[in-house]
Amino acid sequence: MTRLLDWVFKNRLTVVLFFAFGAGLGLYAVAHTPVDAVPDITPVQVVVNTKTGALDPEQIEKTVSFPIETDMSGISRVKDVRSLSKYGLSQVVVIFEDGTDIYWARQQVGERLQGVAGELPQNLSPELAPISTGLGEVLMYAVLAKPGTALAAKPERERLLALRTIQDFVIAPYMKRAVKNVAEVDSTGGYKKEIHIEIYPERLDRYGLTIEGIAERLQGLGENFGGGYIQPKGRQVIVRGSGRLQSLDEIRGVPVKLDVQGKPIPLSAVADVREAYAQRMGGATYDGEETVLGTVLMLSGANSRQVSIDAERALNEAPLPPDVRLESLYTRSYLVNATLKTVVKNLAEGAVLVVAVLFLILGNLRAALFVSLAIPISMLFGVIGMRVFGVSASLMSLGAIDFGLLVDGAVVMIENILRRLEEHEGELAPRERLLLFLDAAKEVVKPVSVGLLIIMLVYVPILSLEGIEGKLYHPMAVTVLMALGASLLVAVLLMPVLAYLFLEKPKKGGKDRIYRGLLALYRPTLNACLKRPALALVPAAVLLVASVLVYQRLGSDFMPPLDEGDMVVNFTRESDIGVDASLQMQRRSDRVIARFPEVERVFSRIGTPESATDPMGVHLSDTFVILKRDVWPKGPNGKPRTKTELYTALKDALETEVPGQEVSENQPIEMRFMEIMEGSRADVSLRIYGKELPVLIELLEKSIAVLEKIPGTDEAEMDALTALRKSPVLSARPNYAAIARYGLDIHSVNSLLESAMAGKEVGSFYEAQWRFPIVLRMEEEHRENVETIKSLPVGMDGGSVPLYKVADFESKDEVTTIAHHYSQRYAAVAVFLGERDIASYVAEARAAIEREVKLPEGYSMSWGGQFKNLERARKRLGVIVPVVLLGILVILWRTFGTLRQAVLVYTCIPLAMTGGIFSLALRGIPLSVSASVGFIALMGIAILNGMVMLEFFNQLREKGLDAGTAARDGALVRLRPVAMTALVASLGFIPMALNTGIGAEVQRPLATVVIGGLVTATLLTLVVLPTLYSLVEKKSRSKEIEI
Repeated sequence: MTRLLDWVFKNRLTVVLFFAFGAGLGLYAVAHTPVDAVPDITPVQVVVNTKTGALDPEQIEKTVSFPIETDMSGISRVKDVRSLSKYGLSQVVVIFEDGTDIYWARQQVGERLQGVAGELPQNLSPELAPISTGLGEVLMYAVLAKPGTALAAKPERERLLALRTIQDFVIAPYMKRAVKNVAEVDSTGGYKKEIHIEIYPERLDRYGLTIEGIAERLQGLGENFGGGYIQPKGRQVIVRGSGRLQSLDEIRGVPVKLDVQGKPIPLSAVADVREAYAQRMGGATYDGEETVLGTVLMLSGANSRQVSIDAERALNEAPLPPDVRLESLYTRSYLVNATLKTVVKNLAEGAVLVVAVLFLILGNLRAALFVSLAIPISMLFGVIGMRVFGVSASLMSLGAIDFGLLVDGAVVMIENILRRLEEHEGELAPRERLLLFLDAAKEVVKPVSVGLLIIMLVYVPILSLEGIEGKLYHPMAVTVLMALGASLLVAVLLMPVLAYLFLEKPKKGGKDRIYRGLLALYRPTLNACLKRPALALVPAAVLLVASVLVYQRLGSDFMPPLDEGDMVVNFTRESDIGVDASLQMQRRSDRVIARFPEVERVFSRIGTPESATDPMGVHLSDTFVILKRDVWPKGPNGKPRTKTELYTALKDALETEVPGQEVSENQPIEMRFMEIMEGSRADVSLRIYGKELPVLIELLEKSIAVLEKIPGTDEAEMDALTALRKSPVLSARPNYAAIARYGLDIHSVNSLLESAMAGKEVGSFYEAQWRFPIVLRMEEEHRENVETIKSLPVGMDGGSVPLYKVADFESKDEVTTIAHHYSQRYAAVAVFLGERDIASYVAEARAAIEREVKLPEGYSMSWGGQFKNLERARKRLGVIVPVVLLGILVILWRTFGTLRQAVLVYTCIPLAMTGGIFSLALRGIPLSVSASVGFIALMGIAILNGMVMLEFFNQLREKGLDAGTAARDGALVRLRPVAMTALVASLGFIPMALNTGIGAEVQRPLATVVIGGLVTATLLTLVVLPTLYSLVEKKSRSKEIEI
């Protein structure tokens, strides 16, 4: 390092230009770095959706989901496969190892789907879901009729049908075209237009017709067919079959049979042809009324802030009919801007505090400004690293940066140069000035370099985290490591050059009053402890033991929940509820919520959207409650309600005024992340695996009864998304003997039921370039009548036979949703926690379940949710942190040449930990991965301070001082840099610890740990380390362990 310093002082201009160029590059990187609220923790996954029409859940499970998930399990790099089979939909989620290219993964899944297609029921076509993520929903908007227009005056059903058509054919295509990095524009609610040919069963007998016979005659209605081309007289003429329909009357006039007189019987004789809508799998509401909801899904890896801003702009510029308007309901840009505001505010306030402390303690404005330069330069170099490693600017990547940490090396370097200038008597010749500055830099370059490298090394365990916790905290580690690396370069290369060029010798007596006051307090305390070591060692030991006891009482969570500023109220209704009834309850619920003065607007999404990104049943609802951004009105107690108090009041009002539904709380992003991670929205999820659905339901009910009794349980219920809830099912089982007796085949019976009830697409109707399917089905009133269904005519040679003569009808309750994990059925209990940490809750819950719920042979259970992430992070850090600490010990051993002094520096770590533990306990914050990152940062800072002090002790020993004198004089001299590094590091974190803005709760545990730890580390290190050094170093050097 000394050679490097020689080169630096000889090439001062080169050094300055290097950092100027790096800063310019950093400014460019700032302008082009993606921005988001939090890192995208979505795993690399491919979702396969199969719209299954009228198949029932058990049939979907066996014939669709099982073949697909079995085939997917064999793909290379697949680490998890789960599926959901529900009425109308099979969804298989294939999760790949981190780092897998998403396009390669989709290609592999697509190839496997081609192979499995032959095993699936006829006419089913699996599709890959859009390449989006848990952060994908960047904008939601409502499609509305302008007040006072003819469209607004139409009946609700007609209006919603028209609005949904505009959404599907005008708005969605425009948004995909106008906004870059959009994976899909999803549609929910309204009525999807179809042309229905509705058969009247009683008229079929009159004309000797059957439904399947009519379907066969109408197949291909309204379509054009190509006929190639011909070349008469050398000219090319294209040949086609032109079946395009101009009006519904053309369909009504299509002949379906000739009567006895040879006259054609038109379709209108047995059916009604009209504009109608597809069977609805969901709906949407806004402002207490049904609406059409659009959702812009961002492409995975894109800049969510930019996409949401672009989408908002495109929304305002969309080419709409004159009677339609769009209203933005939810945008990600608010959360991104709010979290960035929190981060920037914390960093700015921290920077101001750091600069103020530097000036007050150094007493030299130029020195303080030089040290402060380390902040912007290190940050700009850090942003370059973020750009190189693909890290977005977010709450997690920027939230752990402490400006105090970035200036630590610069503080030690500038302070030592300043001290040497103060000690020098008389004027300095140019040569003398150069040698003095060079010598001062060489004195501290070793502890500064090794200390900062050690601080960087303690962040390495964070890079070892995998899965969800890895995605959350890797950006933080990468950003901090890049910024710390830059701060090391600044401290070693730039600071000596700037000091040499611009730093003047302080005036006599120029030391500031604050430092002199600290020195006056510290000197007698240090002398007393050196004379009587017990005065320092006993209190330190007591604090250490007390901190261990307090630590054992701290609860554990994975990470503090990010307050997104808005709320999602989840409703779970009876599993057999219909779409219309569910929407009616939703409208009433929306009006109850909208009455609260804190609420800006309310909108909801019920059931499954068009792209099936969220496979909810119609009994489930996500109600988005957008809260007012300004000051909330005062509540009943004279103070504004907290968000928790608001939810409690909402829940009470909903349970009173709209009974018959379960109510739970969530947040937009948090909800989607939980679904993606675990297939559940709960804090804790208990999965029970087994074959028989009735047995699983019984075990679920027993488990819920046990969990409800455990303290801390807010709600324990069947998981909303995977619950084994039952719903009435009317089954028509073919009577094979009767089918044979009438000379029929099984396909005729099954296709009749499918065509009459679910409907069969027979052609297309075009309005300009818009295509609407023509669907043949039974008239609505008859579809609701079970006796009419039983009497449907099945065509046979010479006539027809009623359906009930060839099929046995049975009505019973059956499960509506079946979940699989690696082809194994499971059911889940969702547990929402109140004021209790996850780790202690799961420990108690697991013991209670094992004691009271006995599993039959072949059944098993597992715990999931955030608890699983916490356990995985604990295990990983439990292995990596000790290895890194051992590595640091070896580095210190090599640095000091003796194991004894390396261990002395190590005593700074437990002294620092005590303060971190006490500060968490005092603020009532549980231990989390965020707090663990704080402890990791704390270890590095404590070791740096210990190294700087011990290195100076050794330098004094080399000058002939005894151990006690060296410890006393060295500690007094190093008081200023140690106090400054501790103060700037802790003050840099104070805004994070005290901030209440959006996102502050994630940073709070980390900042609390560092501040509390630095208080004890500084106080105890300044006293305990000199005391231990004087005691240990009195032993003969011959007994030292040389390396």
